[in-house]
Amino acid sequence: MVFAARVAEVVIASPDDTDRFRPAIGQALNWWNAASGQRHEIVLMPSGGQHRTAGAERLNPSAASAQIADRGDVFIAVFDPARRDVVQVMGDVDRAQRAGKLVLAWLLAESPSSHGVSADDQDWLGDVAHRLSKAGVIPRYLGQGDAHFESRLQTAITADLTYRNLGKLASGFEKASPVRRLRIYRTPVALLGPQIWAVTVVNHSAALVVGLQVSVAAVDSEGRALPSGAKRSRQAIADVIAKLRAGPWPDEHHPLCDPRGVLPAQQPIFLGSRTDLLAAHNVLDFPRWLRPNQHASALYSLEPNASPTVRIKFEDEAGEVWSGANDAEPERVSSTSRSSGELRGSASAGE
Repeated sequence: MVFAARVAEVVIASPDDTDRFRPAIGQALNWWNAASGQRHEIVLMPSGGQHRTAGAERLNPSAASAQIADRGDVFIAVFDPARRDVVQVMGDVDRAQRAGKLVLAWLLAESPSSHGVSADDQDWLGDVAHRLSKAGVIPRYLGQGDAHFESRLQTAITADLTYRNLGKLASGFEKASPVRRLRIYRTPVALLGPQIWAVTVVNHSAALVVGLQVSVAAVDSEGRALPSGAKRSRQAIADVIAKLRAGPWPDEHHPLCDPRGVLPAQQPIFLGSRTDLLAAHNVLDFPRWLRPNQHASALYSLEPNASPTVRIKFEDEAGEVWSGANDAEPERVSSTSRSSGELRGSASAGE
């Protein structure tokens, strides 16, 4: 089933290290996509970059977790009486609230008023509920992880994603500036050779972009075009691996920088490892679409004294076509109908 949709990235925070309930949550999100995604034109996609496994990710009190919370659209905090440490998750809740995210809170327990809940669990659950209410979040009790747990997750998602909450999501999507969604980064990779350059395209938005086209050329020191000045790097893979093993690291390779030579604020560092460089060397072509906060890279060999010039073209979730080059902001070049250029979602979380 294919339909027009916006992709909402779902971040799940919990102190649980076992991940025992995450597959069920992922299945419940897919169930919601199949049942309600087309009607609401929203697809729920568990947070995770191209190097992460499917499903949600556990947060930790680091700068990386802050970036994950900041980039998500829906934030689900899961509290488990089996793990009594709630400080970390509450910190993530507060961060998500301040960022204006849609925050849901689920407790893996029966309600404190239910029969059979121990006095100790009642006290703990009451304390968690009180903390959440002070943060402006009403928790939902999911019960224990028995045979009916997945159906209760489906019920919780349906009940919590009200028209009001979904309207908040849609409003957030509308506020996102489409012209800043894709950025081009170019950097020399001295580790692999004097004229080897990395070209990286990054989707910094919270929405999927499709129809991506990347064109890489070269210009001389005077800005004149060099027709055959940029070609994909074709070094033998054995030579690349040898250089990655033996070359100084990271002294001869610096993070991708802006024109002033300063890493953009709150931007991830790309090609920061030998694995990233090897993937950029081996990739056949840039993908036709990029998920939120996903990047794609490729290596190019340039003529002596040449520098790369990169142009991109892509469609946003509304079917608008955008084009941009190098450090300039992309500009709208045309408006297409959804039938020819729609953002595509599916019952399997956007694929």
